[in-house]
Amino acid sequence: MTSTNRRPLLIATSVTFVTWALVVIAGLPSDRGAVILSNVGQCVAPALAALGCVIASRRAISDRQGLGWNLLGASAFSWSMGQCVWTYYEVSGAAAPFPSFADVGYLLAVPLALAGVWMMAVRSSSTSWAVAVLDALIIAGGLLAISWPLVLGPSWADAGSSSTFEFALTLAYPVGDLVVVSAVLLAIMRTDRNRDAVPLVPIALGLIILGFADSIFVWTTLQGTEQAVSFADLGWTAGYLIVFYAASLYPLPVASGRAELHVAPSLRRAALPLTVVSMAWLVRMALVATDQPEDQFLTVLTVVTVALVLIRFLMTMRENQALTGSLEEKIGELTAREQQLSHQAFHDPLTGLANRRLFSDRVEHALTRSRRTGDLSAVLFIDLDDFKTVNDSLGHAAGDRLLASVAARMSGCVRPGDTVARLGGDEFGILLEEMEGRDHASHVARRILESLDVAFPLDGRQVFTRASVGVAVADATSGHAGADLLSDADVALYAAKGSGKSTFREFERTMRVTAIERLELGQDMRQALHQNQFFCHYQPIVDLVTGRVVALEALLRWDHPHRGLVGPNSFIELAEETGMIGEIGMAVLQMSAWQAANWRAEGKVPASMELHVNLSGRQLEDPYLVEKVKRVLASTGFPGNLLVLEITESVAVETGAAHLDLLEQLKLLGIRFAIDDFGTGYSSLNYLRALPVDVLKIDRAFAQTENGQTDTVLLEAIVRLGHSLGIDMIAEGIEHEEQAITLKRLGCRRAQGFLFHRPLSVSEIPAVVSAVPRPVVDTAPPRIPAAPQPPTPHQT
Repeated sequence: MTSTNRRPLLIATSVTFVTWALVVIAGLPSDRGAVILSNVGQCVAPALAALGCVIASRRAISDRQGLGWNLLGASAFSWSMGQCVWTYYEVSGAAAPFPSFADVGYLLAVPLALAGVWMMAVRSSSTSWAVAVLDALIIAGGLLAISWPLVLGPSWADAGSSSTFEFALTLAYPVGDLVVVSAVLLAIMRTDRNRDAVPLVPIALGLIILGFADSIFVWTTLQGTEQAVSFADLGWTAGYLIVFYAASLYPLPVASGRAELHVAPSLRRAALPLTVVSMAWLVRMALVATDQPEDQFLTVLTVVTVALVLIRFLMTMRENQALTGSLEEKIGELTAREQQLSHQAFHDPLTGLANRRLFSDRVEHALTRSRRTGDLSAVLFIDLDDFKTVNDSLGHAAGDRLLASVAARMSGCVRPGDTVARLGGDEFGILLEEMEGRDHASHVARRILESLDVAFPLDGRQVFTRASVGVAVADATSGHAGADLLSDADVALYAAKGSGKSTFREFERTMRVTAIERLELGQDMRQALHQNQFFCHYQPIVDLVTGRVVALEALLRWDHPHRGLVGPNSFIELAEETGMIGEIGMAVLQMSAWQAANWRAEGKVPASMELHVNLSGRQLEDPYLVEKVKRVLASTGFPGNLLVLEITESVAVETGAAHLDLLEQLKLLGIRFAIDDFGTGYSSLNYLRALPVDVLKIDRAFAQTENGQTDTVLLEAIVRLGHSLGIDMIAEGIEHEEQAITLKRLGCRRAQGFLFHRPLSVSEIPAVVSAVPRPVVDTAPPRIPAAPQPPTPHQT
């Protein structure tokens, strides 16, 4: 029920109660009618509260709270039944015995209410729950010790009763109310009301009003001033109506969604019972000071209360001892957790080595110490060569196990006082301190490379891995900072990789200059893309038989604003490393296809003129390459069957299944593929059958002359291989007439090189293409018959 729906209920209940109270107090419609109306109201109010509690139990957020509401409802129902019996006596005019069945219902309501409140209160442990029971008994005993000498005792003496049973029964009402009120007050103190779903405050208010009503009833009964209709009647009715309203509030919204919380601090919990006991002792001291007669019951009550306080103190000590033990345990856990977090913050979780953060810190400390002691320190950067192949072929789990094995092997190559770290991925760092000489670092680098020459057992395989090592040495006079030494080692590592990998290089100052130049060149290259500084030259490919230009190869050039014309050898490798080759490659394709399409449209080149464009291996990693090529062909209007994409032989060897699918999709566009630099050291030729190869471009090394003569053995073998596979052959780097004659004699029909044309600008191409062809003249007969040339796509 929402707060908006509860408001009409509260208003209606309040108006009904006030109207009923005014009618009863006024004696309407008559004195007897008022008595009957009062008793009926006292029957209906607790019954209504019992019904509300049962309904609330069905909305309980926990079994414990549900049981608490049922017990509180049973208490209200028991009181209602007792009142019904009492009403019978009142209406029938029969003399009500004391005690009667009505007292059974009244008194049974007390323990049920107490159990219900305890069930709905927070229970954190058996010890704290026992302390709560003691607190309730201490409060009840203290309140009784206060009220007995002031009110209850004199009233009982004036009543002149001599029955011990009647004395205990009469006393049970106020004592029971005191216990219940004490319990609910303790429950409120032990609960964060903003985060508890049980409306303990209105429940407490209702039970306190019931306790006051019982006290008024006992007082008037003992004094003999009881009336047919009294304020006690109004209190009982009002108390149960408030309990009914509290049941309608359940469950209250909570901040955390949890109704049970930890108990409040011990001082707060002990404040109420200690305050009540202190007041009781003040009353006792006042009685002694005024020479009041000794009361045996009060003496026993005082002794019992003191005993309860002592037990409470002992249990508090036990609770505090347990709390201290728990706190020490938590502190131990936090300390261990802090040490674990500290280790994780400074160590690599895979290998257990120091991480980059700890490594950098130790380098700084080592340099500081070396400046004071004069000792030599060095940093080694190690990067595994081609580690990506292991991950791609065996999986990342196997790669992780290999890294752990490499880390263990590296740790065995250094002294116990040196630091080995994993800097990230397949990169490692080693800090050497107090070296015996500058050569010590080089010896360690050699030991590491030699240790990696031994195969690693991995998933039933023998896996070999190599590494490149960069070495940077700092002495007391170098003035190195930690970051500078690390940077020097990184530069040396890059130089080692550039030297062919599987080696080490020690840092030299010239390497720093080279690194800075590469950094500046990389930044300039990124600007060049946006400022259109790249353009193409075109080298013709000629037919050796007819002498005509049959194709053009687009060659990238860079018009640098400060360095002038920059050739591709100066920046292509850097573009590959930085990942910019993809954008540059597509820019070349866009420019050259657009230019070739314009030449064809203007009739400056034959309609069958082919265009050769280089394709980087990094571009094959692009999943959107096919779509990008489609957009270029569509935007320029250049036919796909005249486009030949060239990939190097090294890229062709590394082409996997995913790349093969991409090449097949490009083939569907009519595009042909050429293997560039063919024959440069790869022994396996299986890729020629696996890949959709149309053209082989024979590397210039096979056409070179020695003492004026061309070695035709390998050339003949390559040409025969191409003919047998139905693949076109193009010879590169032709510079001498005898090379061209030999190639023509062997059956290689196409060639390119300085003998025919150097790379030409856009303006030079039309004149060269339209010039009178100059075929290669060979007066001698060919050594082998030329195989019939497969038709090109534009001839079919």
